[in-house]
Amino acid sequence: MISVPLGELTTLVMGQAPAGKDCNKEGQGTPFVKAGEFSERFPIIREWTTSPKKHAKKGDVLVCVVGATAGKVNDAIDCAIGRSVAAVRPNTDVLDHGYIYRFMQLQTASLRSEAQGMAQGVITREMINRLEIPLPPLEEQKRIAGILDQAAELCRLRTRALEKLNTLGQAIFHEMFGDLRDNSEEWKTKPIDEVCEAMVDCVNRTAPVVDGPTPWRMIRTTNVRHGVVNLDTVRYVEEVTFERWNRRLTPRPGDVLLTREAPVGEVGVLRENGVFLGQRLFLYRPNPDIMSPEFLSYQMMSPYFSLQFSQSGSGSTVKHLPLPACQSFEVRVPPIARQKAFDAAVNALTVEESRLRRSLECAKKLFASLQHCAFRGEL
Repeated sequence: MISVPLGELTTLVMGQAPAGKDCNKEGQGTPFVKAGEFSERFPIIREWTTSPKKHAKKGDVLVCVVGATAGKVNDAIDCAIGRSVAAVRPNTDVLDHGYIYRFMQLQTASLRSEAQGMAQGVITREMINRLEIPLPPLEEQKRIAGILDQAAELCRLRTRALEKLNTLGQAIFHEMFGDLRDNSEEWKTKPIDEVCEAMVDCVNRTAPVVDGPTPWRMIRTTNVRHGVVNLDTVRYVEEVTFERWNRRLTPRPGDVLLTREAPVGEVGVLRENGVFLGQRLFLYRPNPDIMSPEFLSYQMMSPYFSLQFSQSGSGSTVKHLPLPACQSFEVRVPPIARQKAFDAAVNALTVEESRLRRSLECAKKLFASLQHCAFRGEL
């Protein structure tokens, strides 16, 4: 299969920003797209202009050419484009729109890599025009684009299913316990230290290195989200300098983690052994006779706790939860049997989430493999 420089098959429109006085958010004029409006497939329109300088049109492929998102690709709509965006307009006699869209998606990493080191990470006209695109017959291009669209749709459906599953836990919580701010069932209210066997602030202190044959996983604040401690992205550490609290209390499954900074107020339940907690985390170990881990974590994600978080946060540049506040939150205490019933429901959701997450990873690998095969003439 022959390959042709993209510049011979397309027209490249480099964006230009209109004057600020000619832009508005009231829907007057032409939709105006900048890099910040790029979404999953189509740009999100937040701004319009009455004096457009450069236009993209439906059938073009938009490429972010400036900044941290340089190389990101979207399908075009009829719009004006700013200086951070370029529109690749194919010659439709020889190049299918869906085919070039998937090709440009594949080039994102190489374009971004080439842009590194330049001012603001700029992708130039020359960098796009010299990309070599395989050029099968037009009908073959459409067939390839159709296969890739199906694989991409599979990824999208898996992602949407995960998003919906993530909201189901909160719905079950509300159904079983209502709005804890109202406390209509008059649950007992206690300080959090009265329902926990231990509470520990994960602060960095000097201690001897602990040697061992098994690597430990270090959890940071970025691993704690939406009731879950995600161990998929943690870093393995052969030798860990343990904080003093780790000598008194080794993290274990069922502990609840709270982020004190960056971001504030994220909560997750630890489900595995062999972890080491980084700074800016606070650990709660609920008393199993009084408080279940899943119920505590979802309570800490509820509006009842959000109100307490907002009243306790401090810091001029980086918001954080001060230590006294982490030790003195109030919690509602329903009967433990009802809490454990909630735990069972959440654990079932967790199993399904793990299955969906594995399925999504398989779908992503399939899509990536098909992309590479498609533009090597192997599909």
